[in-house]
Amino acid sequence: MATPSEQPVDLLVLGAGIAGLWILDAATRSGLRAVGVECASMGRGQSVCAQGIIHGGLKYTLKERDVAAAGSIRDMPSEWLRMHEDPTPDGPDLGSAVVSSPCTWIWRTDSLASRIGMLGARAALRSRPQPVSPGERPAIFDAVPGQVLRVAEPVFETRSVLQALARPHLERLVRVEGPEGIELSSRSGEIDTVTLRDESGEILLRPRSVVLAAGTGNEGILSRLGLDAGIAQRRPLHMTLLRSPDLPLLHGHCVDGNRTRVTVTTGHDDCGRVVWQLGGELAESGVGRSAEDLMRHASREIQQALPALDLTALRDVEWATYRVDRAERSTGQGLRPDDATTETFHDGRLVAAWPTKWALAPRLAAKVLEIIPGPSPESSGIPLDLTPLRAPEIAPHPWEETTWTPHPDVHSAGPA
Repeated sequence: MATPSEQPVDLLVLGAGIAGLWILDAATRSGLRAVGVECASMGRGQSVCAQGIIHGGLKYTLKERDVAAAGSIRDMPSEWLRMHEDPTPDGPDLGSAVVSSPCTWIWRTDSLASRIGMLGARAALRSRPQPVSPGERPAIFDAVPGQVLRVAEPVFETRSVLQALARPHLERLVRVEGPEGIELSSRSGEIDTVTLRDESGEILLRPRSVVLAAGTGNEGILSRLGLDAGIAQRRPLHMTLLRSPDLPLLHGHCVDGNRTRVTVTTGHDDCGRVVWQLGGELAESGVGRSAEDLMRHASREIQQALPALDLTALRDVEWATYRVDRAERSTGQGLRPDDATTETFHDGRLVAAWPTKWALAPRLAAKVLEIIPGPSPESSGIPLDLTPLRAPEIAPHPWEETTWTPHPDVHSAGPA
């Protein structure tokens, strides 16, 4: 095989999930000659498993220590909707992305208004919760005795967002054969050249800057470079999936006190059946449970959170679970960072980046562009040739790869 010729680029982005794709788009729009690399499929792991809610901070006002995070995220719903409804040249065009719901619901089993009003006002939220009268509530909330609120936090279908971000950049996106398909060569501790390869061949790039946007994969790359992988942290989740053609469409949070007891978002499988993805405290506390135990626990939680829903009356009910890690910049205490975060090495030539939340990808991309050098005359005007490597595909939804079970004992399980 002939040795590939070296190609200079301004930026190499390792990882093509929501963070990497948004950074690639922002860099390209700013005039950088940029390339994105994925060692699996775009969005696999954390990005495609996200529930797609564009938080505006309401969820974070429930806990005193999280109020600061609400401030960093409060503008995200309006910004995402603008890029969906009226895109401009200074940001990605999300017009083809699917908005699963224009709002989310928040409810509990007793009065919620006082707590939301107090903490929501202190956080100066853009999207204030709106109480919904009993006659205007969706039928799923008929038996909820407490107040139900509507929140202007849209929900985006995750794969459609990844597709919208990737489509304009397929000629600068490549897939390699696993992490071993990325060979990093350094000089004086700084990345000098990067060889990318798969079964069809390889290319050689000389990047001016490299951004690590690979989620949990950042740790391995940092270690390979002799850097401290301990600057990253993982917070695991054990998500539950519920499927039935009779499930209603629902996107929202059941809140108890200062915790999100369960977050429900809705998708569809290839046969058009409704799939509920269950997160929140249910997924966090479920890390220590087996799949079978978590499904039984989730059944009880859903029946308590939504007493009008009779799971035994639904057709073809099936359950599944899957595990996924949230990758973030370490806070030292294992808590979630308040904002999108970066760590910079070698005067901006290497940046490790974590969005923290799906909704904060635009803020992360803006932060990265403030750090890395601008376009280089050395790479301008040179055609980019990434053959024989090809662009990666979008990862499937987690419910398309899991094992479903009717779990006949799930409704008759005893107390937790």
